Amino acid sequence: MQQKVVKILTALTFVFAILTVGARPASANQINSASVTPQCNGYTITVSGQNLDIAGVTWSVNYTILVTASDGSTFSINDSIPVFPDANLNFYATVTKAAGPATTSISFSGTATLVDSNGDTFNTVDIVFTPANLNCSPQGPPPPCAAQSSNTSNFNGTPINGGTFIWFNANFTASGVPSSGATVNFTNSTIQFTADQAYNLSVPNAQITFSPSASCATTSFDSITNTWMTTVPVSGNDEIFLSGLAFPVPASFGKVNGNVVWSGTFSSSTGGISMHWKWGAAVYTTFTTDYNALNVKPTHSNSCSFNNSDHAGTPEGTDSGSGRPFKAFVIGGARGGGGSNFTGSWSGTVSVSPACPTSAIFRKPRSACKV
Repeated sequence: MQQKVVKILTALTFVFAILTVGARPASANQINSASVTPQCNGYTITVSGQNLDIAGVTWSVNYTILVTASDGSTFSINDSIPVFPDANLNFYATVTKAAGPATTSISFSGTATLVDSNGDTFNTVDIVFTPANLNCSPQGPPPPCAAQSSNTSNFNGTPINGGTFIWFNANFTASGVPSSGATVNFTNSTIQFTADQAYNLSVPNAQITFSPSASCATTSFDSITNTWMTTVPVSGNDEIFLSGLAFPVPASFGKVNGNVVWSGTFSSSTGGISMHWKWGAAVYTTFTTDYNALNVKPTHSNSCSFNNSDHAGTPEGTDSGSGRPFKAFVIGGARGGGGSNFTGSWSGTVSVSPACPTSAIFRKPRSACKV
C-alpha cells in the first residue's frame, strides 16, 4: 500500500512540474478593457491591457462592432488598432474613426481581441458602449466651419538623391476648443514645388479629435479612408500632429528650386476655433509608405506611447528589414540637417479661423462662429 501511494505522489509531482513549466501567468499578454463612444457619423474606441512580454512581435487589437438599426437590419465594423507596450509592458490606445452617417435609431454590441504579428490570438473582451443606443436624425450632422489655408516655405538647397524619402509633416496648436470637445479636419491637402519637374503631391486627409475623455494623445492611419486619425485631450498641446506624406524621391529629382507650398482646407465641428500650423520636411535613406508602421508621434508631449522629447510628427517606428529605428536613417536635406532633426526645421506659422455656414450656426449661439 505504501509503495502504491509513493507511485501516485511521484506521478502527481511530475504532472504538476509539467504544468508549472508550461503555464503562462493568467495576467500575461491580455487586453483588460475596450470601450466605444459612438456618434451618428463615427466613433472613438479606447483599449487597454497589460504584460505584453513576448519579444520581437508587434501587437494589435482586432475588434468587431455590430450595429443594429431600429428596423432590425445590421452591419458590422471590423477593424484593428496597433498597440505598443510601455516601460511596464502595459498598453493604452484610443482612436477616432469615421462611419456612417447613420440616419435612424441604432444600438451596438461588439468584442475586442488581442493578437500579435506571429498570428497568435490572446483573450477577448466585450466592448462597453456609452451610450449603447443612439437616435440619429435623417438630416445628419450640420456642415462644418471651414477655411482654406496655405503655408509657403523652402528647402535648404541640399541635393536629394533618388531612392531616398522626404517625410513631409505638419503640426498645429488650437485655441477656442470648448470643454465638451471638438473635431478638426484637414482635407484636400497638396504640396507643390519644382525640382526636375513641377510636383503637385496629394497629402492624406487628417481628423483630429479633442476629446474630454482622453488623458494622452494617439495617432493612427486609416488606410481605407486615407486619413490620419489623431485624438488629444481637450487641453491640446504645443505641437499636435496634423498630417504627413512620405514621398519616394525619383532618380532625376536633384534639388528643389524656389518655394514649397503646402495648402489644404481646415474645418471644425464648432465655431470659434483657431488653428496655428507649420510644417517640416526631413530626408531618410530608409523609410516606408506604410504609415501605421511609422508609429508617428502624435504630440510633442503627453503622448500615450512615446515618453521622449521628440517633436510631433517624428517617426518612432522600426524598419522591419533591418530591425533598426527609422530615426537612424535620417540625413541632411529638405528642411533638415540630419542627426536628431527627425522632422526637419519648421516653416513659419500660419493662423486660420474657419468661418461657419448658416446651417452650422443654427444649433449654436451666433457669437460662437468667427466670420
